[in-house]
Amino acid sequence: MKKWNFNKTDKFYFKIAVYVFTVLAATVLFEKVIGNLPAIGGSIYSFFALLQTICLPFLLGFMIAYILNPFINFFERHTKKNNSWFEKHATATRTIAILLIYTIVIGGMIWIVIYLIPEVKSSVITFTKQLPMYITTLNEKIEQLFAQIDFIDGEDVNNLINQLLQPLLGASQDMSLASENMSLIVETIIGNVFSMGRAAFNTIMAIFIAFYMLFDKESFKSQMKKITYALTSDATAKRIFYNGNRIHNIFQSFIVGKALDSLIIGILAFVGLSIIKAPLVLVLSLIIGVTNMIPYFGPFLGGIPAVILTLLISPLHAVWVGLFILALQQFDGNFLGPKILGNSLDVSPLWIILAVIIGGALIGPLGMFVGVPIFAAIKMFCNEYIDRRYHKKYEQPHTPPKP
Repeated sequence: MKKWNFNKTDKFYFKIAVYVFTVLAATVLFEKVIGNLPAIGGSIYSFFALLQTICLPFLLGFMIAYILNPFINFFERHTKKNNSWFEKHATATRTIAILLIYTIVIGGMIWIVIYLIPEVKSSVITFTKQLPMYITTLNEKIEQLFAQIDFIDGEDVNNLINQLLQPLLGASQDMSLASENMSLIVETIIGNVFSMGRAAFNTIMAIFIAFYMLFDKESFKSQMKKITYALTSDATAKRIFYNGNRIHNIFQSFIVGKALDSLIIGILAFVGLSIIKAPLVLVLSLIIGVTNMIPYFGPFLGGIPAVILTLLISPLHAVWVGLFILALQQFDGNFLGPKILGNSLDVSPLWIILAVIIGGALIGPLGMFVGVPIFAAIKMFCNEYIDRRYHKKYEQPHTPPKP
């Protein structure tokens, strides 16, 4: 059989043919993709939606395990001492620790559902029903105050305040109508209970997944290390685990510390507001405690609504509430916060404010919270990279070029 030999001309034309075929095939493929872009986009969206449905219980379980893990470590660290029973029975200790934390968390959620939510709902409904009366009383007091001042028209001030409070008044009317039809709303919720089945299933699965993640966390860590060392070099694997551990320390210290700090501030707010006999004590304490989770902006986000709500009911109490919140924020910022959080972030206030703004713009209130530790981790790596470049450029001995 005769062997075919390409000369230079044949190779040249063959390359041209291959290029022409490639361009035509790419053109046809591009036209097909553009023409079926909605269908392709729908398929991609359906795929990611299915992937999210499958992975959601595992992601929720990982989040639950990550949040509860410091408390498990705390329990084990303080029980495995002096050759105690807990130290001899590590498996039983781990099980007791997980079940104890689960009992506290689930018991707290049951308490919120049974006691806290009805109390908050009752306070909000009462406040919305009486809001028009509060506004009328406030207008009368303002007229009496500015009637004694010649150069300010009290009616103009009242009109301005009424315009500012009009959205709140409209919302209160809507909530009053909703409260009157509460039974109908409850019936609707009960009728749609089956649509909540998937969410309940994901939550239950996440709780079980978190239990096994916490119970066998050493095995999961060992498997992750084995996979990482198998797929990368030793130096890369060590760098991955070293940096991952540092990121973990930033997130854990910030999340746990900020949650504990906000819990203490919420309790102190409840006690202090109860002492000064402020209205809506439970609602105001919840607002102050929850918003305190957001760095820097949180105290203002919680303090301003608390003062405004109190002002509508009792201007005198609003002054005391404002002073108390100011004192509480000073105590938190100068004493309690540094004691709990320490210098875990090492980020200046300006960059924290920037992280809160960007995180809030991207994913809302959750971004305002997690944006800070994310930014702290990014800043840590950027500073190390700049330091390496700086030392490499200016601190290495200069060797003149050879002639």
